Amino acid sequence: MSVLKAIWNSFKGSVKGFDTSHQLALGVAFGLLIGLIPKDSLLPYVIALVALLSRANLLSLGASGLAFSWLSPKLDVVTHQIGRWVLTFDPLESAWTQLYQLPIVPWTRFENTVVTGSLLMGLILCLPVYLTSVQLFEKFGAPVAKMFMNTRLVSWLIGSPAPNPQKS
Repeated sequence: MSVLKAIWNSFKGSVKGFDTSHQLALGVAFGLLIGLIPKDSLLPYVIALVALLSRANLLSLGASGLAFSWLSPKLDVVTHQIGRWVLTFDPLESAWTQLYQLPIVPWTRFENTVVTGSLLMGLILCLPVYLTSVQLFEKFGAPVAKMFMNTRLVSWLIGSPAPNPQKS
């Protein structure tokens, strides 16, 4: 039961505390990677573990992960082409074969063209998405957070905001 309470308090903290724009953007970047890669691979779960161990905002990670998961199937044609090109690149074929012989690596399903293409696309887009997100959060983050905190859903989830002691 204490584990569930710790998770709930962590969620409440990510909603209550307006984290820095860098933490929010890091969450978006991790969400991009997790959302683009098919979930029948070990890769998104490893990336999620790394994200949980980082200072990324979990709320922005979850929201962007859902958004990019919705977008991912529409990009399968492109990611398949990228993955096929990389996996059939002659100088790398022996490396792929040796890699596949290692334990656990087959669970990543990197031999699937869509998985490999999605991972590469996500890694390439990660930095531009992070930098763009930082700028957007710096410009629009505070007003959006204030609006978000005043919704009934947030009040129900985390309770009503504490009174401001400076107002008398």
